[in-house]
Amino acid sequence: MRKNNYLILMFIILLVTLIACSNGESENAEGESSGEEVTVKLYTSESQDQVGAMMNEFKKEHPNINVDIFRTGTEEVIAKLEAERSAGGIEADMVWIADIDFFNSLDEEDMLEEYDSPNAENLNEDFIYNGGKYYEVRQIFNVLAYNTAHVTEPLESWHDLYRDDLEGRIAVANPNYSGAASLTLATLVSNEEFDWDYYVSLRDNSLKFEQGNGALASKVASGEYHAVSVVDFMARNAQNEGSPVEVVWPDEGAIIIPTPVGILEDSDVKEEAKLVIDYLLSEDAQNMFKEQGYIPVNPDVGVPENAPSVDEIDIMPLDLDFVKENREELKTEFSNIFNE
Repeated sequence: MRKNNYLILMFIILLVTLIACSNGESENAEGESSGEEVTVKLYTSESQDQVGAMMNEFKKEHPNINVDIFRTGTEEVIAKLEAERSAGGIEADMVWIADIDFFNSLDEEDMLEEYDSPNAENLNEDFIYNGGKYYEVRQIFNVLAYNTAHVTEPLESWHDLYRDDLEGRIAVANPNYSGAASLTLATLVSNEEFDWDYYVSLRDNSLKFEQGNGALASKVASGEYHAVSVVDFMARNAQNEGSPVEVVWPDEGAIIIPTPVGILEDSDVKEEAKLVIDYLLSEDAQNMFKEQGYIPVNPDVGVPENAPSVDEIDIMPLDLDFVKENREELKTEFSNIFNE
């Protein structure tokens, strides 16, 4: 009889232990899975090294969430998404690229998950798109940069890129690959002070192209190019690292490059993806963006070395309706001018 009672008692203890362990593995204090690992697929055009570094920090806080990064240029990310959709289903859970018009299109098709991040409570409304369907997590601008060892007359205007002394030594990113370059193209062409004549003048001054902004920053630092149109943080980082690079915020205004991040509605790991959004908007991540050379969206974090304060930046108007209505025409006319 005692033996039977003992066996029953042991069975009860074992059962209670299993239930407790099961509850502990399925959910921790933050409501996040702490058992089986989960993978969030992120498609991005942002710098592989910098995004990878941020996701490594994210994993320290959420060890059971892996962020699998697919990185290429904005136009190629879009092409991959469209190909997957045509094949039966998008594999990405999150998208982070420099094409806000594409995000707007996704939103119109109800393909984005609305999320009210707690870390967006005090965020400028300009950085919260369509009720939280996608967010700006740091600020990027297209500006000019030149090599001070080769250029004696400082650049001040976008028009300076076709000065005679810079012939054959100027370069921009290819808008057929780079989202930042594509938005720069659309912004300048829609401005009556520039329009397509501006790009004809650049062509006549033997403009060169690079696939992305990283090569531009590297080659203006080395002196291979004397002046470039490039995203601000890359030029600023080269300057801060001691290269003979001067960053120019043009008189006509810098060109803002929205680079939203959002969660796809059909994702199977939306709750984990929301934690990624929370992290990117957190003070820790905002400070990390600052360390990487970006201007954060959280004004309390400040700005990186040699960056202007946000209220000092003049921005050229970005007409998103123009971008949407002329998307294909922009590519066609650009290709006609440069035989791309």
